Amino acid sequence: MDKLKKNNIIFSIILAIIVLTISYIISSIHDKNITKEKAATAAIEHIKKKENIDVIVTKVDIRPAVSGGMIRVSGHVKDQKNRKFFVSISKRQNYSVVGWGLDHLES
Repeated sequence: MDKLKKNNIIFSIILAIIVLTISYIISSIHDKNITKEKAATAAIEHIKKKENIDVIVTKVDIRPAVSGGMIRVSGHVKDQKNRKFFVSISKRQNYSVVGWGLDHLES
């Protein structure tokens, strides 16, 4: 009986670790998706305000925190795929735009 109790405790600990790991992964993916959505919205609003054009976001690249928490959003003008844009957004500064360009891409 003592061995059975020990096995149950070990099983419970392993199960708890697995559940916590899965929860953390799901939470991280969710947070990353929210960050991408906020950055894309900020980029679309900025280009609309500055250039009065509608754009389609095709890529959102979240840079590592060591580079200042920057997010690079890129895409093209709606109905004009040859007109490209990029917007650099600072997550640390509440998703404020720190740089952008239209019809050329940042190096």
